Amino acid sequence: MGKISVSVLGGTREVGKSAILLEAGGTRVLLDYGMKLIPKEHPQFPPIPEKVDAVLLSHAHLDHSGSLPRLVRKGFDIPIYGIDITREYIDLLLYDAIKVAKLKEHNIGYGSKEVRRVLNNFRPVEFNVPFKIGDLEITAFNAGHIPGSAMFYIRYDGRSLLYTGDFNTLSSRLMPPAQIENIPEVNILITESTYAMREHPPREKQESLLKEIIIDTLKSGGTAVVAGFAIGRLLEVAMALRAKGFRGKIFLDGMARRSTEITEFFSNRVRDSDDLKLTTMSITSVRNWQMRKKIAKKPNVILTTSGMLEGGPVHYYMKERREDENSTITLTGYQVDGTEGRRLLEEGRVEIEGEETWIMMKVNQLNFSAHASRSGILRMINELKPESIMVVHGEHSNLFAEELEDKMGISSFSPEIGEEIIF
Repeated sequence: MGKISVSVLGGTREVGKSAILLEAGGTRVLLDYGMKLIPKEHPQFPPIPEKVDAVLLSHAHLDHSGSLPRLVRKGFDIPIYGIDITREYIDLLLYDAIKVAKLKEHNIGYGSKEVRRVLNNFRPVEFNVPFKIGDLEITAFNAGHIPGSAMFYIRYDGRSLLYTGDFNTLSSRLMPPAQIENIPEVNILITESTYAMREHPPREKQESLLKEIIIDTLKSGGTAVVAGFAIGRLLEVAMALRAKGFRGKIFLDGMARRSTEITEFFSNRVRDSDDLKLTTMSITSVRNWQMRKKIAKKPNVILTTSGMLEGGPVHYYMKERREDENSTITLTGYQVDGTEGRRLLEEGRVEIEGEETWIMMKVNQLNFSAHASRSGILRMINELKPESIMVVHGEHSNLFAEELEDKMGISSFSPEIGEEIIF
């Protein structure tokens, strides 16, 4: 059997700048090529390899896609394979990354020209339909993370490897679970481990709590602001509210407006296209500043970006309602250390337009994560029964790898950045 070489360029023992270089039979393929966004600092990027033939893009989030334009700037006009909707999402996110970098005076090493080349190089593939890159036979399986998220199953000379990207083993309002049952025998598993050391609270309970927060806020005459990620998260929240029987008016603001339009167009990539349609019909998009100012002054429900309060329309709504103790700001996910979302939770204040702003609104934090929890990751491992496991994409990936080795007897490791593993 031929050898498979895996070199980690980023995204191990950390979350951010996911990038793995796989080489087999003379074919060199990148598994994702992301950037790491660090609050108050310049972004970090993985090194650029000397040679690469193609990229397998698991999904659109910038920690997996954000460095792709840097590749083409170095002359790598190579095919980028992913699910069709992923191209439209990265169109949205990469141009936004340029905009944010200019505002923060960061140098991300690319501009609109490079993004256009990335989009031109994108090659859509379909779930469960094998395709070839050199000597590699590859099949994409639904990862259940966001629309278009894919796990890549790679076969070479009688051996097989599965790269999970970000995945979720549980069904959500928006997404079906990862296609674990469809995956053939796996020799080598490269798995994310974002939540490998903890469980998520029951989603049904989180949805009920959100509905209670919103109803109580409106009854008290306040405005309910819900902050979340543009792709997937805020649409998931809207679908959850509808499923829980909330029939009040919901406003959607920020980049989530365009993201939702994309998701509607590719409705075959979600769990229930009819539910999606009914939900989007019940949402009102905030189209201009006049509308934004108007709804901020009255009791309303507003779903808006950004998820960690680093920018976006959420700053405007918080500034407008900052002294209103009847209004609420609800964070729908984990807040990274150093973000304004974390500061709000710990200090009760955020920086808005360069000024320290105390927030008197009631602050809530819920968990609408689209990642597999500890039990979900273990379930995948138990079902696939791989010979070897490489643990990446997690702040405690090395500890989880040690645990897998000790308790399950599976050869497991979490390599350091720059390390090459030969299988």
